[in-house]
Amino acid sequence: MKMKNKITTAILLLLIPLFLTACTLSDIPVVGKYFGGGAGNPGKPGVPVSLNMWGLWETPDIMDVIIKNYQTKENLVTVNYEDRSINNPNGYKDSIFTRIKQGDLPDIVMVHNSWVPFLKDYLEPAPSDVIAVADYSQRFYPVATESSVVDGKVYAVPAHYDGLVLVYNKDHFDEIDQVSPPTAWEEFRRVALALTVRTDKEGLVRAGAAIGAANNIDFFSDIVGLMFAQAGVSVPSGIDSRAAQDALSFYTLFLKSDGVWSESFPEASKAFSAGKVSMIFVPTWNLLDIVRANPGMNIGVAPVPQAIAEKPVSWGSFWMYAVPKSSSNSKAAWKFINFVSQDDQQLALFNEASKYRPYGAPFSSVNLSSQAGQSASSQYIKPVLNTAPFAKSNIFAGRSGNNTEVEALKTAVNAVLSGEVTSEQALKTCKETITGTQQ
Repeated sequence: MKMKNKITTAILLLLIPLFLTACTLSDIPVVGKYFGGGAGNPGKPGVPVSLNMWGLWETPDIMDVIIKNYQTKENLVTVNYEDRSINNPNGYKDSIFTRIKQGDLPDIVMVHNSWVPFLKDYLEPAPSDVIAVADYSQRFYPVATESSVVDGKVYAVPAHYDGLVLVYNKDHFDEIDQVSPPTAWEEFRRVALALTVRTDKEGLVRAGAAIGAANNIDFFSDIVGLMFAQAGVSVPSGIDSRAAQDALSFYTLFLKSDGVWSESFPEASKAFSAGKVSMIFVPTWNLLDIVRANPGMNIGVAPVPQAIAEKPVSWGSFWMYAVPKSSSNSKAAWKFINFVSQDDQQLALFNEASKYRPYGAPFSSVNLSSQAGQSASSQYIKPVLNTAPFAKSNIFAGRSGNNTEVEALKTAVNAVLSGEVTSEQALKTCKETITGTQQ
């Protein structure tokens, strides 16, 4: 007991000078490690900070340019970048959603814009002195604000922007004397019928458009999600509404009645690259694969058709930087995110990525939309950026990891195509599956 008292007394004697100088526990070496201080404290000037970051789509060689740019400004910050690019978005989403609840993620992670509302309680919002909401809404497109600003707080920043574009075979258009891409859905339907080639012997030889099915259309859920958005459908609460039913019926019409596509065809993007379909809808990153697969193909890229010309609605689906609450360097992480999202750094990243592929990811900055028309890749990215100001997004974004939602929609499409149920019944079941109310 005497020995224990002596040890306690010794510790107190060591601490008394510190208390007399009004220091805090975080100022005490070792002790501070466990009470919120230490090397990771972003509030202490002159203290090195190490940030761990998960990125997608960009290799370390590409990101290293931006990291080095930042370190010339903040030489005490080290950014450890890990490319987590994925073939299985569902697995990545599961990993993020599981580990963020366990507090087991890096300081910076990439999340899909549709995830942010569901992750909000586990994310550290941007400090207002780093990114103010008013500034954010001016810098980025409205769909980014709708995705990531909640109760006046910024929870994520778009790493880039993307959405659907209409891609068409110009040579096929020449065959029917179609000089420009369709801008309205009824015109799109007319052109798709005109482009479709059938023979008595072989049946459907060339599809006019990849639309109407779910099983072999890469981004069917994005197309349906777009139609829902153009019809003013609130997702998921309104997906059993009359407007949603009409949208789904119109979508399946292209296969059921018009026959401009076949479920026996290869997946849409592959069929397009092979010249077996004249029009498809894809995001710009998928367009890269088409360009690589058939570099000599004479293609055009255009905005998506509209339901109401006076009230245009396009489709947005993109990835964002976010900071988990578990980060001990949250302010430093947000400072780096803010730096990466600046116009000059977006341009630097785009130019660096363009050294390794035909073009980089489209800019998330509103101010850079004009830059798209000045680059060699303008034909690929300008249409999606031109329509970004009126883009909408929802949980039906494809290749985003939203497997439950996309599969529920696929089931609905297939049920309508089979004639088993009406659009009303199919969408009611879809809603029940998504909202968890199915008995």
